[in-house]
Amino acid sequence: MMIDNSSSIFVNFRSLLITTLEPIEKLASLPVNSYKYFQQDFTSIASLKKINSELKSELFFLKAKQQRLNHFEMEVARLNKLLRKASQLNKYKVKLANISHYNISVYSHFVSINKGYSDGVEKNQAVIDAYGLLGIVTQTTPSTAKVQLITDTEIQVPVRIQRTGQRGIIKGFSKDLLYLQFISNSSSVELGDIIETSGLANTYPKGYPVAKISQIKTLKDQPYFSIFATPIAKVYQAENILIISKKLKKVKIQ
Repeated sequence: MMIDNSSSIFVNFRSLLITTLEPIEKLASLPVNSYKYFQQDFTSIASLKKINSELKSELFFLKAKQQRLNHFEMEVARLNKLLRKASQLNKYKVKLANISHYNISVYSHFVSINKGYSDGVEKNQAVIDAYGLLGIVTQTTPSTAKVQLITDTEIQVPVRIQRTGQRGIIKGFSKDLLYLQFISNSSSVELGDIIETSGLANTYPKGYPVAKISQIKTLKDQPYFSIFATPIAKVYQAENILIISKKLKKVKIQ
């Protein structure tokens, strides 16, 4: 009987001890559990940061690729426009070339292109872009050529006013302006009139846009207007150009 009472007391004491120590054990294990919890949380944050960085890098490359695609789309559009213009010049031979170098100074305005006399390029061939007259070939090497731009002060092009047919000569004046000569002050001239090649001298294809009239002044005691015009060609933005020459006539041998 005494043993049973002792056993009961021991069980009760053990139960009381466990009940008492349980909160202490939980409290003692709290730093370990907290460390594991925060370690896991920080690991998750580090993983998210890494994923975010990778996504940003991927997005950057995708944007770069998109820019290249946009560039190619614009390039194709420019080439299509140029080729459509070439198809309209059925009386002429045309050759596609690229501008490789610009040289713009006080004394001269010219570009270098990647085609030369080995490709059939010759001096005095007209050069156009998809919008208007760009210039004329003045020098050639086997693989390159020099094109004098219409803004060069040394160049002169026979032209006419599209609306009236009035003929004159246009020459380079400055980087952004051309000067139209020999238009009588009794002629009908308006701002915005288109100036086109007249076809005289057989160097430039007839009817090709050259410039748009931007200034008209009447000079005292002078028979001609003072007329300035802006080039229609993208003189300083062009990349692809067409070199024009007349088709050779077939000669029948009898």
